Amino acid sequence: MYHSRATAIVELESLGHRLNYVRLLAEHFAPPERLLLVSPSVAGSPEFEQHLGHLEADVVVLAADDRATALPDALAVATARGAGHLVVPEADKAVLPVLRALLRGALRWARPRRPRVTLLLMRTALPGGPEAATLGMALKPALVAVLRALPGVRVLFLTDAFGVVTRRRGFPGVRPVRDPVTAPDPAPTGRAAGPRARVGVLGVIGARKNVPVLVAAAARRPDVDVVLAGRCEPEVRAFLATDPDAARLRAQGRLDVDDRLLDDAEFDAALRSVDAVAVLHDNDAPSGIVAEAAARGVPVLGPDRGWVATVLAATGGGVPARVDDPGAVAAALDRLVAERTRYVAAACSSAASLGVADFVSGLVGGPGDQE
Repeated sequence: MYHSRATAIVELESLGHRLNYVRLLAEHFAPPERLLLVSPSVAGSPEFEQHLGHLEADVVVLAADDRATALPDALAVATARGAGHLVVPEADKAVLPVLRALLRGALRWARPRRPRVTLLLMRTALPGGPEAATLGMALKPALVAVLRALPGVRVLFLTDAFGVVTRRRGFPGVRPVRDPVTAPDPAPTGRAAGPRARVGVLGVIGARKNVPVLVAAAARRPDVDVVLAGRCEPEVRAFLATDPDAARLRAQGRLDVDDRLLDDAEFDAALRSVDAVAVLHDNDAPSGIVAEAAARGVPVLGPDRGWVATVLAATGGGVPARVDDPGAVAAALDRLVAERTRYVAAACSSAASLGVADFVSGLVGGPGDQE
C-alpha cells in the first residue's frame, strides 16, 4: 500500500545523541506513519533498546552499515514503502552518498513517487577554524549547494540549543534548527554550593574530552573532585589505569568513575549531582551537554574558543579556559567556584529558551515547507 503520509527516518550510528534525535522525530507521528531505517549495528545496540525499544514503529534493518551501501538502500526502501518524506538527522557523512543516489535515481523514479528528502548537518566547520582541516570539510559546501538545487531536497544545520548561532560560513541559505533539549522536572534551581566543588564529564567520554587536563587541574586544587559518568572509551580507561594523578585522586576519594551507558534518569541524576560540567574541547559544533547542564542550572567550565565559547559568552552560564593547560583550567575553576551563584543564575535564565519544538518542526515540516 502507498502510505504517502509515512515519514522514514534513517540512522546508521548509535552513539551519543543520535537515537534520541530519532526518538524525538518518531514520537511526532502516529505509529502507522513511522518508518525507521537502521543499520545492523544500530539495531543490535543497547542504545536502540534504550531510546527506541518502547516505540511502536515499522523498523527496517538495512543490509549494511557503510553509508555508500546503506543510504541508497534507505532511499530505495523509503520509495518502495511509499514514504512521503525521508529524514536523515545526521547527514554530515551522508551528503555524497545521498547526492549520488538521488542523481542516479532521477532517471528511474517518477518525481511524485520519490520521497522528499531532509538532511541535517551537525557539523559545518570549515578549514581555518579550531578543528583540524580535512578534505571532506573543504568539499562539503559545494556538495551541499548541489543537493539544495535538487527538487524536493532540504538541507538544514544543527545549531546550539539556545539559538545563538544562526548562520554558518560557507553554507549561505542553510537554515538552522536548534539542538533539542527536553526541560527536566523539577525545573532548574542550581545545586546548593558545598565545601567542595564536584566537576563532571558526562556522556560518551573519549580522548577529545580532555580528561587528563581536568584530572591534572583537580590535582592542584584539594577542594575539587572529578566525576566521570558515562561510557569511557579505551584510551580514557588506559589513562585512568596508569596516571599518577588519577591514582592519587582515587585514593583520596576525589575521583568517581561510573563507566557505563547511563539511562535518562541516571544521566539526569549524575548531572544534578555536580557543581559544574567540564566541556574541555574547542570544537566548532554545538554541544548538547552545555544545554543539558543549563537545563539543570549547572554552570560549565568550557573552552576559550569555538562554538561553546560563543554560547557561554552569550548566555553567561560558564567560565572559559585554555583546554590544553591544566593551570589555566585550575584558575578557571577558582573563578567558577568563587562566583558560582552568578553563573548558576545565568544558566537557569538561559534554560528558559530550551525545548524540542524547533528541532522537530524544522525537520518534519510539511510538504509546503521547502526552501
